[in-house]
Amino acid sequence: MTGATATEDWAAIQETLYLLSLPGMRESIREGMDTPVDQCDEEPGW
Repeated sequence: MTGATATEDWAAIQETLYLLSLPGMRESIREGMDTPVDQCDEEPGW
């Protein structure tokens, strides 16, 4: 593993930990993963 790869990996880990620390985010991610692609909106709506 190179220094750049390790840095990118650590940044991804930190982002994941941050997102999972937000109330309701874990459940929202799981719900999104369980949604079939054909039921997803084409525009996020935000």
